Amino acid sequence: MDTTTFDAHYETGVLWQDLQHKELIDRFNILSDQNFKTINPKLFTSTTGFLVMYSHHHLTLEEAYMEKYEYPDTEFHKKAHKEFIKMLKDFRKNHNSFSQNAVDKLLADIKEWILGHILENDKKLGWYIRETEKKILLRKTTN
Repeated sequence: MDTTTFDAHYETGVLWQDLQHKELIDRFNILSDQNFKTINPKLFTSTTGFLVMYSHHHLTLEEAYMEKYEYPDTEFHKKAHKEFIKMLKDFRKNHNSFSQNAVDKLLADIKEWILGHILENDKKLGWYIRETEKKILLRKTTN
């Protein structure tokens, strides 16, 4: 499976969001590595565990910004987050040890979701956060 490079194409313009997306893609690429089997099968458990934990942290932060700035698509976006976390947790429950089939399944299940979510939902959210923060800054400087 091809790896994905985090580049300007995936940037939202929100620094914390972009750094976290890059970390998620980097971890995804660890699983995509063709030599994964020869590295260390324990890496599978730690990498999938990290994906669940870090995804939960990242999505919670995004949702806090949605609430704080009254993002109009909050409910839709949160629903997508819940579905992703459920998919990851279900995967870990059903694949608690390394196998190439487990890796292939995870890659097939999440590659499209992660990249599609960033390119569609998170780009919109990033734009909204940037615009809202500009308005807040403008109000502070004019008062």
